[in-house]
Amino acid sequence: MEWHDIWKIVLSITTSVGGVGVIIVAVIKFSSNIIANRLEEKYTHKLNRELEKYKATLENKNYISKAKFDKEFEMYQLLSKAFFHMVQAITLMIPSGLAYHPVDKDKKKEYEDSLYKDAHQKLVEAQDLLYSDAPFVSESMFERLEEILGLCQKQLIVFERRWNVYILATQEEKEEFKQEDYERSETIKAKFLLLIKDLRKYLSSLEVIN
Repeated sequence: MEWHDIWKIVLSITTSVGGVGVIIVAVIKFSSNIIANRLEEKYTHKLNRELEKYKATLENKNYISKAKFDKEFEMYQLLSKAFFHMVQAITLMIPSGLAYHPVDKDKKKEYEDSLYKDAHQKLVEAQDLLYSDAPFVSESMFERLEEILGLCQKQLIVFERRWNVYILATQEEKEEFKQEDYERSETIKAKFLLLIKDLRKYLSSLEVIN
């Protein structure tokens, strides 16, 4: 049954019952207005919710030109690679877990010296890259990278104790690592992994404008 058929029935009833019919029509009209208003409110609220979601999406996006995005991507790619190699070398030099060394004393010394040289070289490379790109790195990201760099520098100083003639201890004691040194290596790895996670999140939030 179509709506115009329904209204025909209503009008025929109105005609037959006179004034009562007028009241019925008024009631129907009043009810229709209430329903229409409620439907309007319902869809208005829904529309507002959708607009708020869209607005939040836009606010979470950082709009950036393609040229700037390419520059930032390349810069962070180089930094993450350099810091990865540094963290890897440092945590091999002073491991946070089980490590294997040559049994022979001379070979052990040669192996440990090579670990130090590699760690020192990787740290210098990461340090030079960070400070050369400092103006283009966000302040918060720079501070976090610098913190990791500082922790790695501490590990180098710890390792260098073995060559410090001013430390009044036996050579064996100077070459021993403390528990806090092992824990520092674990902290370095954890901070680096968290930084990479946040960096990935930041890059994915960028909206490139062509």
